[in-house]
Parts: sequence; C-alpha cells; structure tokens
Amino acid sequence: MKLGAMAIGLVLIGSLGAVTVPARPSGPCRSGTLLDLKTRIQTLPAMTNQHYEEKEKNGKKVTDGYTYSPDRNQTIYVLTVELDDMTYTAETPQNLFFGYNPTDLVVNDPIGVCIDKNKLILIRPNAKEYKMKIVRIERKSKSQVDH
Repeated sequence: MKLGAMAIGLVLIGSLGAVTVPARPSGPCRSGTLLDLKTRIQTLPAMTNQHYEEKEKNGKKVTDGYTYSPDRNQTIYVLTVELDDMTYTAETPQNLFFGYNPTDLVVNDPIGVCIDKNKLILIRPNAKEYKMKIVRIERKSKSQVDH
C-alpha cells in the first residue's frame, strides 16, 4: 500500500516538473525599432457582483438588493514598433502581480520583434517574450521609405 502511494506521488511530481516548449511565432522575427512607449488609463465600469433576497434571520430583516464594485482604473501599455516598412501599434493591460511592465525598454533602440497573427511579440532584454495585441498596422509611404 505504501509503495502504491509512493508511485502515485512520483508520477505526480514528474508530471508537475514537465516543461512545455512554446510554439515559435509563424510570422517574421527580426530586429525592429521601438518608436514609442505610452500608457493610457482605462476606466472599467462598476459591476453587479451578487444578488441577495429579503430574509428573516435571528429576528432581523435582510433586505433585497445587489452588491456593487466601484469603477476602477486600469493602466494600458501602448507600444509602437517599426519593422521594415510597417509600423505596428500594440497594447496590453498592466498586470501588477504576474506580468511584465515594459518600462525598462528604451525608445529608439533596436528590439527583437515577431508577428504572430494579431500578436506582436517583443523579445525583452532578458530574452523572454512579451506578447501584445496589435491594434493598428500602418505601411510607410514611399517618401518615408526613401529617406
């Protein structure tokens, strides 16, 4: 019995330790230029969280109603990257606990860039990927390319 439990434990530990390798982006991966790094504040509206009904509990009345969360602000990072004759603008919300906040990137410096469908993937200074949603693509005009 103890041997069976130990075998199950080893299988669980082994499966937790498995490493998955992310798929490489299907689009071009080259050196681009970080043209701009901005932030904008987005206000998320209040939401209804829970409904409660009127009840008698220990001789006290609990009234019918809803609980609400207040409006909250969210920081959105907006980055603009030039790659060949295209300019990509992408954005992602700030993640305070688990995410990367791109404030250590330097505007006008070269940066590794990959395009995967509607995702812009930047290669961070520590060689990790930073994925953002593309919100605008602009092709440079001929006069801009010639300069």
